[in-house]
Parts: sequence; C-alpha cells; structure tokens
Amino acid sequence: MDKAARLVAVGLACVCMVLTGMRPAAGDDLLDLGEMIAKQHCARCHVIGAFNRMGGIGSTPSFKLLRKRDDWEERYTSFYARRPHPSFVRIRGIEPITNLPPNAAPIELSEREVQALMAFVREMPVQ
Repeated sequence: MDKAARLVAVGLACVCMVLTGMRPAAGDDLLDLGEMIAKQHCARCHVIGAFNRMGGIGSTPSFKLLRKRDDWEERYTSFYARRPHPSFVRIRGIEPITNLPPNAAPIELSEREVQALMAFVREMPVQ
C-alpha cells in the first residue's frame, strides 16, 4: 500500500470511530493511551488541560478551543496532514519524516495511537 493510501486508511479508521460513535469498552486503555500521547507529544505546543494550562505555544490553539469548533472531528482525524504537523509527525509505516526543522523532535505514532488520541479528545469536556 502506498503512503497516500495508508494516510487515507488512518483517516478513515478515525472517521469510522466518529461516525459509529465508537467508544472504548470498559477496561480498555484507549482513553488512557490517548491522554498519555496528548501529554507527551501534543502538550509541547498545545494546552491540553489543567495539567499544562500555562503551557503550549501562545499562537497554537488549545485542545479545548479546537474541540469547540464545529469541524473538530475532521481536524483531529487529519491533524498529522495539517501544517505544521507533517514536518515532524509520522504515522508508523506510512512515510519517513524529511526536512525536520532543527528545533523539532520527531514524533512517530501508530494508527492505534491516532485512534487513541481521537478517543481521548472525543471524551474531553468542552465547557
């Protein structure tokens, strides 16, 4: 499968979770994994929640702000293809990161980790 097809497959897996209302089963660690990924990787630039409310980069929208948008699901299911993410985020098995900015540490996620991040964001309170 070529890299474009793999990117589409990851996005479709996340969209399927959205459309079917898929939620992690009791005892499933998907939410915990999503929260860990958000705290470990996304908090470098975004405010995720109370734990880093004074963190992030000022010009970068918080998860809460993004979650309030009408198109939040589409934005989160395709975050890795949206600027500036393609510069440093790689979905394992799809394509290598090239031209990495000198001040950016690369992030490599699996398809399951992208789904876990989506599950975590879906359960975030928006108030």
